[in-house]
Amino acid sequence: MDFIANFILSAYGAFIGICIVILIYLIIRRGKIKKSEDFEHRDN
Repeated sequence: MDFIANFILSAYGAFIGICIVILIYLIIRRGKIKKSEDFEHRDN
């Protein structure tokens, strides 16, 4: 029973960690795109 609880907590922790990494990646990517965006090349 202890093995199942540890497995569930590990999966939950991994999921939260992956979500945080994806959020950081998207924030950095948005910053880079915003810096390189010109008025003429902006998507509407």
